[in-house]
Amino acid sequence: MSYKQLKDDIKNIVFEETTDNAREIYHSFLRNRYFPDYLYNMRTTSKTSILYGLRDLPIDKLDLPIASTSLTLRGTATIPTPTINTPTSSSCAFDPENRFFVTGSSDRTIKVWDTITSELQYTLTSHIMSVTDMAISARHPYLFSVSEDKTVKCWDLEKNSVIRDYHGHLSAVYSVDVHPDLDIFVRVWDIRTRLPIHVLTGHRSFVNKVKCESDEPQVISCSSDSTVKTWDLRMGKVRDTITYHAKSVRSFCVNEDKHELVSGSSDGVKKFTLDCKFLQDWQVPKHDVLEHGNLIINTLSTKDGVVFAGFDDGKFAFWDWETGEMFQNGQQPVVPGSLANEGGILCSTFDQSGEMLVSGSIDKSIRIWRKDT
Repeated sequence: MSYKQLKDDIKNIVFEETTDNAREIYHSFLRNRYFPDYLYNMRTTSKTSILYGLRDLPIDKLDLPIASTSLTLRGTATIPTPTINTPTSSSCAFDPENRFFVTGSSDRTIKVWDTITSELQYTLTSHIMSVTDMAISARHPYLFSVSEDKTVKCWDLEKNSVIRDYHGHLSAVYSVDVHPDLDIFVRVWDIRTRLPIHVLTGHRSFVNKVKCESDEPQVISCSSDSTVKTWDLRMGKVRDTITYHAKSVRSFCVNEDKHELVSGSSDGVKKFTLDCKFLQDWQVPKHDVLEHGNLIINTLSTKDGVVFAGFDDGKFAFWDWETGEMFQNGQQPVVPGSLANEGGILCSTFDQSGEMLVSGSIDKSIRIWRKDT
């Protein structure tokens, strides 16, 4: 049965308000990994029962990948989504127009995936060691990648090839971001001339993540030295330092509208203003506390007032940005054939609409989370 025929059949079921063939058609869609957008967008009362009938089929009776999972932002319906098997992915990013997303892996490659179908479009190769982070320019068809091979590369996504290499780092590079206005990124480089503008010094240990903003502070970084720093990009100096954490800060995310950030460390999740004033301690899942009392949070992402955290043991949690309420948490299973300790979530990113989340795990899987309604 073709995709078009499946799509038409589900469309007919929705509009005829009958679920006689719902199980068979939904089963086929799951196996073929197709999830048409209109299933998520219907809101009228006359169609509600049909959509929930499709969504609420018993998951254990369907032929689903064991590692399939779902994202509940608001509501109670559960929509399983596909798992993509790849080498361990440590970074991921969506393009500004939401047409595709990219993943960087330990096999030294960058893979480009179609957002709608989750199908692999092509693979980029040039790095000689693991790809650790990526950023896509909002102004140009450029992808920037960094690697344990000490290099920063600029890819032209229209030619699918490297057009610039940036050399200057003396050890592995773990994070990169593109400034939305000035065409520069940190260590700080000028994209056009390939010359360094600033070397921002001040952290006493590994820099785990950097982020560029169009407004002040234009650069934010976090480090294994337990601090988060904001930087004056024009002067190349530290503006403020957050010292509330006692453990390594592996990730943070920024709410530009509220001028706030949330940081994740082994000692918890905390919210601050971008002026580095403490606002709130957030509740963390009790079952994520390890024997020595610490959390290991590898990734934080946010969109539309929702924050996602991925933990080193494969657990995850969602919070409401405004209240700090943790409204969902759980454990993602490892894919069949992986070791029990390979469930850790390494990276995550929301798409531009906030309806979908992509995460990469140690078990070499890329998980796509859909928003429930």
